[in-house]
Amino acid sequence: MKRITRSALGATLLTAALASAVFADNILSNGDMEYGDGGWYLWNNPDGPAVVDLKLAEPGLGTNGSQGAKLVVKELPKIWWGLQLQPPKFLTDSAYYILTFKAKGNMPINAVVQGGPPDYRQKESASFQLTDKWQSFSMKFLADQKGYGVNNVTFQVGLQKGWLQMDDVEIEKAESMDTAWYQNAEARIDSLRKKDFTVKAAPGAKVSVKLVRHDFPFGTALNIWTDSPKDSIENWYKAKAKKFFWHAVSENQFKWPEYEPKKGKIKKEEMYRYVKFTQENGWKLRGHALMWGHQGYGFDKHYSNPTKAKECADFGKYLKARIDRDLKEYKGKITEYDVWNEPLHESYTFNTCGWNYLDSAFIWAHKADPAAMLYLNEYNVVAAGETDRYVDLIKGMLSRKVPITGIGVQCHFNARPVEPALLKERLDKLAALGLPIKVTELDFGTWDTGMTLTEEEQANAYEKSIRTFFSHPAINGIVMWGFWDMRHWIKNGGIIGMDGHEKKAATRIYDLWHKKWTTEATATADESGVAKFRGFKGKYQVTVDGKTSEMYVK
Repeated sequence: MKRITRSALGATLLTAALASAVFADNILSNGDMEYGDGGWYLWNNPDGPAVVDLKLAEPGLGTNGSQGAKLVVKELPKIWWGLQLQPPKFLTDSAYYILTFKAKGNMPINAVVQGGPPDYRQKESASFQLTDKWQSFSMKFLADQKGYGVNNVTFQVGLQKGWLQMDDVEIEKAESMDTAWYQNAEARIDSLRKKDFTVKAAPGAKVSVKLVRHDFPFGTALNIWTDSPKDSIENWYKAKAKKFFWHAVSENQFKWPEYEPKKGKIKKEEMYRYVKFTQENGWKLRGHALMWGHQGYGFDKHYSNPTKAKECADFGKYLKARIDRDLKEYKGKITEYDVWNEPLHESYTFNTCGWNYLDSAFIWAHKADPAAMLYLNEYNVVAAGETDRYVDLIKGMLSRKVPITGIGVQCHFNARPVEPALLKERLDKLAALGLPIKVTELDFGTWDTGMTLTEEEQANAYEKSIRTFFSHPAINGIVMWGFWDMRHWIKNGGIIGMDGHEKKAATRIYDLWHKKWTTEATATADESGVAKFRGFKGKYQVTVDGKTSEMYVK
């Protein structure tokens, strides 16, 4: 942008005031830093701060020689979100807005909208990989509170070492979201999830069909404590799982530090509880996760965790051995894996050892079990707007011929509203990569404050999200991250209460799959002995002249 001199400041301020009175476009003052560094702030978490150099509002650092900011991250903060560059606060109505900014550099950056004190709730986020060329970036967000400083923008810049320059941060009102796509969800579901099929019978025979189980996987994270047939609570828990779901993932048991807490000390018996349960019920089982670079829960003390660069070769050997051993052990028992969990947010391993092990993990997994579906898994890439950087990461893997065969999107909505039009935009970006997408960890509520929705609001949120995902052509399954409050990572986050009562969300979910999205019909076979039907893909019970059999419609 054109550089403004101090001598012209008075005239410029008058012109800006008149323009804002007429157009009222950009509601953020001094986002271009042409009036100095007023309102800008670098928050460096004192509990493990980063080592940085920062220049704010200096000439030549912005676009076309204008004033801008330059940040050099020499040492990372203890926590990846612990370094934040914050522009001035602003006044909003409760409406949709678009954040735009210009930046360049050699590191990733997260743009985040969060509330004010006391909880600083994250409302929206987007993630971008910068290059050495100036680019414009944008993010749409909902300002769900009206007032000054309650919808603040911050840029998380402590993800990797490197440098960045920034300029021209603007916030403008956006048009209302299009609701037509969601309103047409049922028509898409009929087209995508149903199929015409026939049953052979004697001419004139009455033929009845009843859907027994959808082909589309709808599942949950399981936390199985025992196999004892005498344990009444465990039997009740498994019965509830079977009532609502037909697909599963182990919540924690297969995570490497849980599965093999000490080298060679493998908790195979505990993992086989999940194998046994899913096989007995004809479910498919996901493996979560082969690798997760998280440094909490004591995972940083695991024998495989590299603490410095010279330990990376050993880490690679440990990871390959883990993949070879476990995919061969569960071949045919676990049908799909989260090969690497949260590569964008939990990047400790990459910061220590480089990114090559991401590709290697998929190559090793494919060689160990060529039939298994291999997923990358990440949060905030659909429930929030951190989609672009995830797309770039996967696009790079595909260009390198890495055998990634599925995209995992976690969908922990936290306290965010479900906005189908925004979800569609993000899913469409990922779908353009040509891989199936699985919703892997669906839930509502936050880890610190628990479930903040009423039972009716929770039911509405689940129905809207499930209907949105089931109607999108790229989605190949939905997995909820648990269902019972007693075994849920979010306080009161389940659809079944601590006391065992089924909340409104449980009833709503059950009715969707078993009353609305089901097929039960009778037809008469024509003179050629064919009875014609249209129904949801899946397993059917077929009755002809009182005799019952099964068939599968795919």
